[in-house]
Amino acid sequence: MVEFHSEPQTSRRPTMILATIGVLAVLAGAVALYVHYQGGLESEAGPAGVAVPGLLRAGDTNFEYYKTRVLIEDVQASLGVSFSNARIAMISGVLVNDGDRTLEAVELHLTLYDAWGKVSKERTAFALRPGAGYVGKPMNPLERRSFTIGVEAVEYYWDPKNITIEITGLKYS
Repeated sequence: MVEFHSEPQTSRRPTMILATIGVLAVLAGAVALYVHYQGGLESEAGPAGVAVPGLLRAGDTNFEYYKTRVLIEDVQASLGVSFSNARIAMISGVLVNDGDRTLEAVELHLTLYDAWGKVSKERTAFALRPGAGYVGKPMNPLERRSFTIGVEAVEYYWDPKNITIEITGLKYS
C-alpha cells in the first residue's frame, strides 16, 4: 500500500520582498550618486550648457597661441532618424593635440548649411571635456582622439558636405 504525506509548503515571499527592496535601494543610491556628481558641471554654464572653469576664449592670447596646435581631421557627417522621426545630424572627426601641452577641454562651434548655402543649424558643444566620454581624461601632447557631436532637428535640405567647425574654447595645462 502507498501512503501519501502532505507537508506544509514554505513560502519564499518574504525572501523575494527583501531582495526586491535591496535591488531598489541599490538603484536609488546609484541614481543619487549620478545626480550628485553631474550637478557640479552646470554651475557656470556657458553657451554649450556645461561649465569648465578656466576655459580660454577668443581674444585671450593663450587661446590664440594654442588654437593653432589643435587640429580637427577626418570630419564626416551622417544623418540619423530617431524613433520619433526627428532628423539628427551626427558629426564625427578626430581631434589632434599637435602641441606640447595637455588638453583638458575643447569647445567647438558647428554650423550646418542647407543645399543653397544658407545657415541651417548651429550648435556649440564640447568635443573634449573633463570627466566625460569613455576615457574622461585629458589629451596628452601628440595624442589623437575621436569625437562625435549630434545636432538635433536638422532640416530636410541639410547638406552634409557643407559644415563649418570652429574652435571656440580651450583649456590646457
